[in-house]
Amino acid sequence: MTRWNEPADGARHPAGYYDQRVELVELRPGDRMFVECDGGPCRSRVERFPPRLEIEERGGVYVLDDVGPRHEWRYRFVPTT
Repeated sequence: MTRWNEPADGARHPAGYYDQRVELVELRPGDRMFVECDGGPCRSRVERFPPRLEIEERGGVYVLDDVGPRHEWRYRFVPTT
C-alpha cells in the first residue's frame, strides 16, 4: 500500500501533492476515479488515485492536465506524428 506522500507505481504525483480541501470527497491512494479525455481514441478513463501522468495509447500519449479541482482534470491526447 502506498503512503499518502509516496508516489504509486508509474509516473504519478504523490497523493499528498493534491490539495483536496476544495473537493466534496477526499480520495485516498488506490480509490477509483473517472477522468475525461480530450482527443484520441478514448472519451474517458477510470484511474486509481493518484492518476498516472502519462498513458500510452494507439497513435499517441494521454497527458494528465490536473490543474484545478478534480472535475476539471483531463487527459489531453498528444499524437506521436
